[in-house]
Parts: sequence; C-alpha cells; structure tokens
Amino acid sequence: MNNEMMKVTILDNGVLQLDNCRIRFRNFSGRQTEFNREGDRNFELIIPDMEMAELLQNKKNEYGVGWNIRIKENEDGNPYIGMKVKVKFNDWSPKIFVRSGAARRKLTEETVGELDNISISHIDMDVRPYDGVANGKPFRSAYLNAMEVTQNIDRFTARYMEEENERYE
Repeated sequence: MNNEMMKVTILDNGVLQLDNCRIRFRNFSGRQTEFNREGDRNFELIIPDMEMAELLQNKKNEYGVGWNIRIKENEDGNPYIGMKVKVKFNDWSPKIFVRSGAARRKLTEETVGELDNISISHIDMDVRPYDGVANGKPFRSAYLNAMEVTQNIDRFTARYMEEENERYE
C-alpha cells in the first residue's frame, strides 16, 4: 500500500468518506474464526493517529455516542488504533468495486470473499453509521456503504489480463 495519509470527510448524514485507507483482519467471506461468528463479514479500518481517533470518537450521535474506536498497544509500546467495520448484504448492501490493472468489476455477496486473499495497493471507502439503543445502552456501529479496492498485480498477471481483454473485445 502507498504511504499517503488517510483523508477523512464527515458528511452531514454522518457518513465517513475515507480515502487512502488501510485495513486488516479481513473477513469479507464471513468465515468462522476464533474472533468471528460464522456469517459475520467485517474488517478493521486502521486509524492512522490519535488526532483522527479523537475526531471520530468526538463526532457524537443523538445518543451522545461517537464512533467505536479501539486503542491498543503494540508490542513496541506504540498505540494501535482501529475501528471494526461490518459488511452486510441486505436492503443497504454495499457497492464494492475492484480495479485489477485496466479491468474493473463490481463484487457481489457471492464474490466479495475474494478480498480476503488479494494483495491491495489502495482503498477508498464510505462508511455509514448505524445508531441505536440495545438493552438501554446507546451504540454506534460502522457499516460499509461503498468501497473501491485497487489490487496489486504482478507483471505476468497484467499481461494475462491484457490478453484476455483482447480476446473478448
């Protein structure tokens, strides 16, 4: 991935427009793991610094709750900052696009799991808030609204893709 800083724009409706993101703990397929129930699709958005973490935590909803930012300490003692983003296919299904060289395609609920295993060079995404109260406790969850992923491809894959595209033109 490139080294440019993530850019955040917060829209009036609470949607976060995030450019040049980094993510980890990808589980777009919804597989069961030690930390994930079967069927739950999600990933962790890496928050680059405390200033951005505080901005998101302080952007409160009507219940007085900000974005759920997790701050942990790495082995080297430096803070690690992240936010879990859920990926749910329903009436609000996210639009997810992948760029692989010159090829562009839209992923579906059936194909989105491919993102778990590709090498990524760039991500832009929009994340929408879901605010509510459960058991008397207010919350805010982050849901993927839209995403564009640029895949790292090697020169051989690029060549093959060009040949495939020429065949179908």
